[in-house]
Amino acid sequence: MKAAAHMNFSFRAFAEDEPGETWQQEFLDRWPAYKRWFLRFGDRERPTYFESWRALKRYMPQMVPIYEHMVDLAGGGDRASRFLAQFCPPPLFRGCSQAVYLEDEAVLVRNYDYSPYIFDGLVMRSKFEQRSVVAMIDCMSGALDGINSDGLAVSMSFGGRQEFGIGFGIPLVLRYLLEHAGDVAEACELIQRVPVNGAYNIMLLDRENRFETLAVVPGQELLKMGTRVSTNHQPGSSWPVYEEKVGTHLRYRYLDEITGSARLNSRQFSHLFLQPPLYNTQFGRGFGTLYSAAFYPQNRTCEYLWPEHSWAFDFARFDDCEYRIDFIDPAGYPANSQSYGEIYTSRPLPVLLY
Repeated sequence: MKAAAHMNFSFRAFAEDEPGETWQQEFLDRWPAYKRWFLRFGDRERPTYFESWRALKRYMPQMVPIYEHMVDLAGGGDRASRFLAQFCPPPLFRGCSQAVYLEDEAVLVRNYDYSPYIFDGLVMRSKFEQRSVVAMIDCMSGALDGINSDGLAVSMSFGGRQEFGIGFGIPLVLRYLLEHAGDVAEACELIQRVPVNGAYNIMLLDRENRFETLAVVPGQELLKMGTRVSTNHQPGSSWPVYEEKVGTHLRYRYLDEITGSARLNSRQFSHLFLQPPLYNTQFGRGFGTLYSAAFYPQNRTCEYLWPEHSWAFDFARFDDCEYRIDFIDPAGYPANSQSYGEIYTSRPLPVLLY
């Protein structure tokens, strides 16, 4: 029997100034699956509620009020509270390519390469405090990438190290930067005080065309790399099997050459991310391009891109909408694939193992 090559998936965009009925319903729909993932190595392997709250209050005190509001909407349970704090969550190995392009209009572009089995596909426009934010949210309290109303754009890629330590999940850290930094300098200052549980490359671009790429590693000082490109390795990282499987060096060289040649305008550059070697179709094995995102700080706009469709958003025009897409894997999906709601289990995910 031939393996299925298509997976149908729905993206949704919604707007709430602070988490409300829509956020609550999305959380409740996903919580059974998230709970299985969060507890996959056992309840005692995750920090207690008090440890999580104390860490949040120490390192990101500005986030405590909105965190407590989310906890209330989630029902106030112990495990949901610990999950939403994102302190020392289970390890996740993501892909991703990202680059800053500074020609006709500055843009930060990124591909999110990951498994469609464990992905929410929720874009949220919010205004928790003084800044509005448009972001692809993750783990309900965090963000995978986004832009705020001051024009600061933020994204991340996995840094290619197997080591994880004590710190926060990267989605909550990106949310923190979008909420409380207005430019690159402020973001760099904020993140120096926050421990992150894994190795990641964080890319920043603001309205003045200032940019930075930060390498964060658990237990090490923040490194400002100053590059316009990052994929899935860092200075000093070494994980040959992973690097080969995800083609991190090939993608880096390709983007480095394109950003240095300045032959394209920003829109043309953005659409390169929908083509090989940046665009990946290994969805069934946990390494497919789930979306591309392009952030334009000068106009405070963003686009989420797919080969056959795009969404454009700004802070004045943001309508609730849904987009259904087929993730096509020419090699086919595993015969024992589980539905989205059942994939967060206590077992390792074969599609994510190399």
